Amino acid sequence: MVNTSVRTRILQGFDDPALQSEQWQTLLQHSCTDEVFLTWHWLRSWWESLGRGRLLLVAAECGGECVALAPMYADSGMIYFLGSDVADYLDFIGDTSDPAVLDALLETARDCVPNFSGFRFYKILENSPTARRLPEAARRLGLRCYEEKKWPAPSLDLAIKPALGKAAADKKSLVRHERYFRREGSLEVRHFSDGEAIRPHLGEFFEQHISRWADTPYPSKLLDPRQRNLYHALTSIAAHTGWLRFTRIDWEGRPIAFHFGFCYRGSYFWYKPTFAIDLARHSPGEVLLRQLLLAAAAEGASVFDFGLGDEAFKHRFATHVRHVQTWGLYPAKGPII
Repeated sequence: MVNTSVRTRILQGFDDPALQSEQWQTLLQHSCTDEVFLTWHWLRSWWESLGRGRLLLVAAECGGECVALAPMYADSGMIYFLGSDVADYLDFIGDTSDPAVLDALLETARDCVPNFSGFRFYKILENSPTARRLPEAARRLGLRCYEEKKWPAPSLDLAIKPALGKAAADKKSLVRHERYFRREGSLEVRHFSDGEAIRPHLGEFFEQHISRWADTPYPSKLLDPRQRNLYHALTSIAAHTGWLRFTRIDWEGRPIAFHFGFCYRGSYFWYKPTFAIDLARHSPGEVLLRQLLLAAAAEGASVFDFGLGDEAFKHRFATHVRHVQTWGLYPAKGPII
């Protein structure tokens, strides 16, 4: 505890009665970053599927009320945000504008870890106040702070001009590829948003993704059963949240493309696409992208978020690019100036 006006506690897991899922979500709505990857459902799914080390859910209270939460875990002396390997945007949850709150969260976590080696906070949006607050907190706590890596995150802004989504979907290349499949056979597009309806399709989705990347230098992460478990967990834990999005496209009775993603608070998120590699010359992936752009426009999404990565196809459609940063905070070996 850094300040007598701030109390901290380590929650006993995601079912701790001190911070139930509804309270978590309320805190998230008052956060610097309100993204699907910070929801109670997404982080619980990640922890149950891919978590390792010690869970560190550190809550800060002021006046008896929880004002902030650090969703972290510790492994081999280092402390990380939950979801660091597969989430695209991460941050603290709630209000950390008071320096005493952020300091308390960090110091409480540090004191819990024997042989503490440092914090490594992946994927903080560069425009989040957290990016400014961490170096300041590091100095107060006697830590060195470094910006270690940066990733681009292109997106298509639909809020100012909603018609942009339909216009992007009607680009000649996307329409041309879809016309081929409609001309040569029966094309069926199905969208799902309920986990129970998505679950029966996961096996084929996994198989296609593994096949798609099999003959490349980058084998599918879905070869790992723990990675597959994440999608099973999401379709169960987040089944009825309303923000799951799953698309399946069939041609002549066979699946030629899938997408597992989200639409959270107006942000339609491109997350895990795949397509039939044997049909690559006809670009079923572009048919998939067109259908997702149309779906985002139809439900009035404010942004189509392509997620992290600098792939050329994303920049063909993006109207702006955000960046995320990794921050490292480590014990100082000399005086902090």
